[in-house]
Amino acid sequence: MRHERQVELLKRVLTEQDNTPAPLAPASAGNPAAAYTDPERFERERRILFREGPAFVGLSCDMPGTGDYLSADLGGVSIIVMRQRDGSLKGFVNACRHRAAPLLGERRGTGLRSIACPYHAWTYNLQGELKGRPGTGTAFSDVPMADCALHGVAVVESHGIVFARAQGDAPLDASTVLRGAESELMDYGLESYVHFDTRMTEWNCNWKLILDTFTESYHIPWLHPKTIAPYFAHEQMICDLLGSAPRTIGLKKSVFDEFRKDDATDWRLLPHATVQYFVLPNALVVHQLDHFEVWRVEPVSVDRTRVFTSLYAPEPATDDKARGYWTRNLDLLVGVTSTEDFPMMEAIHRNLASGAVPGVIYGQLEPGLINLHASIDQMLSED
Repeated sequence: MRHERQVELLKRVLTEQDNTPAPLAPASAGNPAAAYTDPERFERERRILFREGPAFVGLSCDMPGTGDYLSADLGGVSIIVMRQRDGSLKGFVNACRHRAAPLLGERRGTGLRSIACPYHAWTYNLQGELKGRPGTGTAFSDVPMADCALHGVAVVESHGIVFARAQGDAPLDASTVLRGAESELMDYGLESYVHFDTRMTEWNCNWKLILDTFTESYHIPWLHPKTIAPYFAHEQMICDLLGSAPRTIGLKKSVFDEFRKDDATDWRLLPHATVQYFVLPNALVVHQLDHFEVWRVEPVSVDRTRVFTSLYAPEPATDDKARGYWTRNLDLLVGVTSTEDFPMMEAIHRNLASGAVPGVIYGQLEPGLINLHASIDQMLSED
């Protein structure tokens, strides 16, 4: 984030210090329980947002070299994105053209020279072209190999972030996939970071409840009294829309030390902030003091969500000290959310699904929640 932008945001915090909490949204908003629990709405979200629209797959630095790949589930469609020899990316449906067996079972891989089906060993090059059908003789002579290339999916790389679309032939537009968040994300040089590790968990709640967790700091003193509450200024959270992309900034109590500096040009926001960019529909890209983290959701069903938590360091962890440091950071992220945040989301979903609770209220002190759901509703209306 540019320094002048950091100063601008800190001046907002200074102006709003007298408000508790601050800043407030113009009005509260409501959302019906069905927004989280209705199976028909869920299927519409899966089709429009995760299959027919561009969805986050990972960062460019996840696939730095030729033959490096990521796999992902986009609305029930398993896809692969792979780095080509010329540095570009190609995407495919993760299914062999013979009997539709999954080709690659791991979330990520490095340095592949070809793709071999684990079922009958049909083999494809990195461009998805079929190059071998071992043990078949002339049994497929009436099925030209040229007609058996992997089914392609659209892929685009923008400011160090990779998107794919599971369905649709039109190319993706790099200028629109980030929906305005590129105005700040471009400053971080995401492509220069290094993937450290990824953890996966699954939760019995709607995918939007996972994202809701990161939209407000109002809950911190009560849900996290012994973990993160001692360090965060929960009354203050900066919430904005960058274009139509929500961004929230959680502030540590140390941020107020900046205002003791005589010259505002010396102020720094990033050492005191957790800056969270919602890369809709399915991810959160977070800048912490010395690293990035990514939270990516895969909706399994209306009440089941798979969550991937990844940590990216500014340089490779080449010794035990560095590996231990980054492991502790990731342990903290997964530990707090897995014992405090996401179990609460499961309990909320059960209440909403019971039929006894008609809906939820997003208060004026929760503008991040209001922005998030307004953006999701807008994306659904663009169908």
